[in-house]
Amino acid sequence: MQLPLPVTLPVDENFDSFVNTGNEEVVSILEQIAAGLPDWRESNELGPLSSLQLPLLTLLGSSATGKSHLLFATCHQLADKAVSHLYLNLNDYQSWSHDIFEGLENLSLIALDNIHAISGDMVWEEALFDLLNRVVETKRALVICTSHLGPSNPAFILPDLRSRLAWGVIYHVNQLDDAGREEAVRLRAEERGLKLSKQARQFLLHHSERDLKSLMSLLARLDTRSLQEQKRLSVAMVKRELDLGEQ
Repeated sequence: MQLPLPVTLPVDENFDSFVNTGNEEVVSILEQIAAGLPDWRESNELGPLSSLQLPLLTLLGSSATGKSHLLFATCHQLADKAVSHLYLNLNDYQSWSHDIFEGLENLSLIALDNIHAISGDMVWEEALFDLLNRVVETKRALVICTSHLGPSNPAFILPDLRSRLAWGVIYHVNQLDDAGREEAVRLRAEERGLKLSKQARQFLLHHSERDLKSLMSLLARLDTRSLQEQKRLSVAMVKRELDLGEQ
C-alpha cells in the first residue's frame, strides 16, 4: 500500500468558521458524526446511518460552496480526539498509485474530496468501487465524500460504482447569499486574528469575485499584506490588493 503524503488541512476551516445558513441539516449531521466517532454505530443520533448497507454521505454541490471546508472541519475534530481517519483530495489522484485505497476500510472515517475527478477513469472507478465494497464487508468505516456530480451521472462510466454511490445519503450544499458571504468573511477574518472593519468588509465583497474560494484567497493575501505593512486592514489596503487605485 502506498500511503499519500501527509496533508496539512487549513486550520481556520472548521465548524466555527462555517456559515451554515441554508445548510443547517448537513452541518448538524457532520457535527454529530465528529462527536460520535469512533463508536458511531452505538449513537442514537446516528442510528439512520448505521442502518445503511453502505454508510456513505455525499456532499453534493457546485464549486466553492464549502464542501471541502466541511470535510476539513470534520477531520479537525477527529484529529483532536485521535480518531483514525484519512483525508484524500481526488483532484490529485494522478500522482498516486492505484493501491492507495487499500486498507482504508479499517479506519473510522474515510474523507474523499472531489470524487468527480476520477469519473471516466475506469481503473480508478474500479478502485473506488472495491473500497466501498470493503467498507460494506468490514462494517467499521464511515465514508464522507464531496462531488460536483450526482451518483447516477453517466460521467461515472462504471455502472457498479454508480449503484454503490446511490446506496448512500446525499446532502446538497447550497451557495450562501450576500449576507452569508459577508458573515463568512467576518468569521474567517476573526479566525485569522484580523481586524476588518465593516466598511472594508463590504468594499471587499462588492469589488472582488463573489465565490467563497476567491473571497478566502483574497482574505489570505490581505492577511499577508497587513503583516508586511504592519497596518490593520482598511479600504485603502483592499484597493491596493485589488489594484483598483484610489477610486
